[in-house]
Amino acid sequence: MPGLKRFNYVEAIVSESRDRFNQGLVDTICEDGALIVEDALSVDQVTEIVTEMQPYIDTTPHGLHGLEHSRRVGALVARSQASHRAIAHPAVLHVCDQILGYQVREGKEVRITQTPRGEGRYPWRVGLTQIIDVGPGQKKQGVHRGNGLWVHDLAGDRLDPQIETMWALTDFTVENGATHVIPGSHRWPDVMQGHDEKGTRTWLGEVDQESVQATMRAGSVLIWTGWTVHGAGTNTSNERRIGMNIDYSLSFLSQEENQFLSCPPNVARSLSEEMRRLIGYTQGGGALNYFADCLRPKVALEEGYDVMVPGAHGMEVEGK
Repeated sequence: MPGLKRFNYVEAIVSESRDRFNQGLVDTICEDGALIVEDALSVDQVTEIVTEMQPYIDTTPHGLHGLEHSRRVGALVARSQASHRAIAHPAVLHVCDQILGYQVREGKEVRITQTPRGEGRYPWRVGLTQIIDVGPGQKKQGVHRGNGLWVHDLAGDRLDPQIETMWALTDFTVENGATHVIPGSHRWPDVMQGHDEKGTRTWLGEVDQESVQATMRAGSVLIWTGWTVHGAGTNTSNERRIGMNIDYSLSFLSQEENQFLSCPPNVARSLSEEMRRLIGYTQGGGALNYFADCLRPKVALEEGYDVMVPGAHGMEVEGK
């Protein structure tokens, strides 16, 4: 089983080879379904995220998601200003725009015959923000694909609906349960099954042994497609493994984490325009995502807007 290809963000910036770096990311995602970008954030930036989220981590019980020694904590956009650097990281956004927006596969753009605005590009947004804190003694998570959450045969629709990321906020090692990934599994023909080298169909539980672990130092990010088979590893160490899972999905699909509840208008109005767009405070195309009196989502961010006040839609009519 081949290992995961690695790219270094700092080296790409210093050498001014951003275009070649970006192209390498997209080509590798198309070929392997997963990759690691090292040094995407500095140690200080990672520390800031953990510091901002620590009170929420400490007060969250273990096992809420069925993992006995793990804690999962969401609402990062609202709770951690420092996390925005990761959520809107240029390397990740470029991969999302190519794989989700333009549905690039095998290095070529898939012909999109119709999109909401006729631009030949699908709109996409953040679907999940979550700290995953894996404690000592946590057993290995079963390998799986993320795209199953919509309970629909998206493979039959020939779409790439989701890009997932895992940021290392502490070093990811074999001992503390670094994420397992099966490179090339995004090419397997259906959600629950794969094929071994002889072409024999096997269940995911039987291919678990084919995985490689995404060991990486803090500040690095693992990027993979929603079709790529993956799962958290066993933590046999005495330390906690803290990662940050940020996922992005096509805008016409429901978000795994409801960003409008995790970051309501009274909080979202203080965000940058880019962050508002990323979590969905915009119309993804056509009539999708309007509210109340056919209003655009940004109206809800206006100071003083109250949906219960008759005539409140006048704020948009007046161009405010």
